[in-house]
Amino acid sequence: MDEFDKIKKMYDSGYRCIRYDDTKDGEMCIYFKNFENENSEAMRVSGFDQKMQIKNFINQNTMK
Repeated sequence: MDEFDKIKKMYDSGYRCIRYDDTKDGEMCIYFKNFENENSEAMRVSGFDQKMQIKNFINQNTMK
């Protein structure tokens, strides 16, 4: 299972992205929190295509 699939499962379990730090040519660090049970998770992702796919998913699933 790749990172994108893990993130979708985390969102299904109630986690939400609270922040991500992306460097131009390095890894992207993503921080998640489940506000129902107060658990936190972090993940590192590399690869331009995967980072863009994850950013788009997070932005589409953010409450406005």
